[in-house]
Amino acid sequence: MNSPAAPPGAPRARRWPRLRRYLRPFALAVVAVFATLYLIDEWDEISAGLGRLDLGAVGAAFALVLLGLAFTTMTWRAALGGLGSPLSVITASRIFLLGELGKYVPGGVWPVVAQSVLSRDHGVRRTRAILAGMVRWVVSVVMGVVVAMVTLAFSSPEALHAYWWLTILAAGGVVSLVPAVFNWWFPAALTLVRRGDSIEPISARAMLEACLWTTAMWLAFGLHLWFLARSLGAPAEGLLLLTTGGYALAWVVGFVIVVLPAGAGAREAALVLVLATALSREDALVLALVSRFLMLLADGTSAGLAVMVARLGGWGHTVAQVRAQAPRNG
Repeated sequence: MNSPAAPPGAPRARRWPRLRRYLRPFALAVVAVFATLYLIDEWDEISAGLGRLDLGAVGAAFALVLLGLAFTTMTWRAALGGLGSPLSVITASRIFLLGELGKYVPGGVWPVVAQSVLSRDHGVRRTRAILAGMVRWVVSVVMGVVVAMVTLAFSSPEALHAYWWLTILAAGGVVSLVPAVFNWWFPAALTLVRRGDSIEPISARAMLEACLWTTAMWLAFGLHLWFLARSLGAPAEGLLLLTTGGYALAWVVGFVIVVLPAGAGAREAALVLVLATALSREDALVLALVSRFLMLLADGTSAGLAVMVARLGGWGHTVAQVRAQAPRNG
């Protein structure tokens, strides 16, 4: 008597958990290698810069970077929920912050890839997780340009003339985020990612939440740079506007340069260029390098905290719960 045939994909389904058990430590090891190489290459300048800064200012800046990462996590969570897969804050934090470590590997796409893989454990379709990551990227870039335009334009009388072109980019970006417009062009631009699956339109509420969380993120990151700049003696007048707009603009530049890990080099160059209006180029470079170091430290810290809280608190789904929720989450 012949045994019943195994359903298609069954061997692959059995292999996947076993393969994933080895892939995750390997992926974390790759991230650690690239992050370590960056630190080795820049450590002399970073340590010299830290030696010039007040310890309290560095601590405040680090806390604000952690806060900014929490805000950007909420942006991703809002996007994913708006696409039809709501997750708890703890679960979303674990997925997003662990996945974000992939930005230290050259290529630019690894955070989204990692988040899509981690999301599968919680019944989220991989395509939807990828789309949520792309929505976050789009919102971060557009709101980064908007924040840079508003803050830099008012940071000094000369800045309005120097950054007038940001007004055009910001206006076009804001229009592109209007849900009726976004839900038209975004699916059309992602036909290759869609692979035949339908793309749910994102709700106006989810888009508004994502924009607000992203704006809060830029303010937190700008304030962390303000503490560092004040520690180096930068004049207070207009400084918060300059650091907020400068960081947002530098991040957008670094994002465009996707070949480098997390925009390494390009972001610092753009930040030095903007901050040089209030600081010497040497001091501006110190701020850029220390800021990068604090970001790397905060990325690792926040990811570790998210995993620890999820495990200690018992958050997360069992395999049975994942299978039960998979149809509901799409």
